[in-house]
Amino acid sequence: MSAFLSSVLATFGVSLLSFVGIVFVVRNWKERAEMRAIAFAAGVLLATTFLDLLPEALEHSGNDSSVLAASLAAMVAFYYLERLIHGSHKHHGEESHTGHHAASRYFILVGDGIHNFIDGVAIAASFIVSPELGVLTTLAVAAHELPHEVGDYAILVRSGYTRMRALFYNFLSGLTAVLGAVATFAAADFVEANLAWFIAAVAGMFLYIAAANLIPELHHQRVKGRFIYGLPFLAGVIVIVLLTTYLPA
Repeated sequence: MSAFLSSVLATFGVSLLSFVGIVFVVRNWKERAEMRAIAFAAGVLLATTFLDLLPEALEHSGNDSSVLAASLAAMVAFYYLERLIHGSHKHHGEESHTGHHAASRYFILVGDGIHNFIDGVAIAASFIVSPELGVLTTLAVAAHELPHEVGDYAILVRSGYTRMRALFYNFLSGLTAVLGAVATFAAADFVEANLAWFIAAVAGMFLYIAAANLIPELHHQRVKGRFIYGLPFLAGVIVIVLLTTYLPA
């Protein structure tokens, strides 16, 4: 399967996660379940960053450590992007206080669209490097998107949308990941000439999401038995260790 087709299918699959919201919300998605998903996602993102993305970036750069500047630049860019969209990816427990404002629905959708587009670029750039890296990056993106999609669906419903309309618009926002993948291949010559920098930037993006968003939320949540979240966090790391060990290069 070509890298382009793999990228389109992977990003479309990630977009379909927007439909999982109705399942979990209808079944009364609990905070503990959300925290387990966040812990697992944090483990996946960190392990993918340090065990696969950064080594790949250094390998493609001929071990030129200056490529790591792209990781720093991505972290800085994500900091300002997060300020720009003002927490549109916070979880529904935080945003339920403002969910009744109709304007919040558009804010959520625009913020998600931007973020999903960038996810699509990350997935496509990874598939250009290798199928293995593409699969790992897709898994990492899916892991951190799952709890966000559940929360975003809940916010859209609280803002006044019907369940079906909330699903539809959330899915449209998710499809921007496919656009990101297509745009990456439209500029394939530029991307391939700077693969090391792109992969290092993806590593910085994942590191920022894990360290600035997910892990702090695990430390500050108030549900009982929070020590148990170390298990899904470790499970996320182990999954990536196994995949990097046994997936064909």
